[in-house]
Amino acid sequence: MRVAIVGPAHPYKGGGVAHTTELAHRLRAAGHDVLIESWRAQYPSFLYPGTQTVDTPDGAPFPNVLRDLDWRRPDGWVRAGRRLADADLVILVVLSPVQVPPYLGILYGLRRRTRVVALCHNVLPHERKPYDVPLMRALLRRVDGVLAHSRAQ
Repeated sequence: MRVAIVGPAHPYKGGGVAHTTELAHRLRAAGHDVLIESWRAQYPSFLYPGTQTVDTPDGAPFPNVLRDLDWRRPDGWVRAGRRLADADLVILVVLSPVQVPPYLGILYGLRRRTRVVALCHNVLPHERKPYDVPLMRALLRRVDGVLAHSRAQ
């Protein structure tokens, strides 16, 4: 099976990166052809003050990673969707509602030709903003399945 995981990978840091990378390694070990579609620029620095990247990866980096996504380039979101349309499965790694606009662009580019699962680390953030619920609803209504880390999510 050809699987595309859209989410953060090294040089980004954090638990989402470690989870995405480990998932890719395990899917590859199970015999699947796996690609991670990651970010050149994940989101504006004012949303995540501090260092977003690291020099030394946390674990073994995944070898098949594209870093073309940029929060400033909606045209690239649609292009990514078109590029991933031949995958058997696309997994959208959802860490924050801020990612929803790029993911909607990717879904538009896919044109419903590929099964899509949203892998939600946090369906809604602990400190909610007024736009969080409508953004997540917009995304989750457009995917084929949702996987959350807990029943509470």
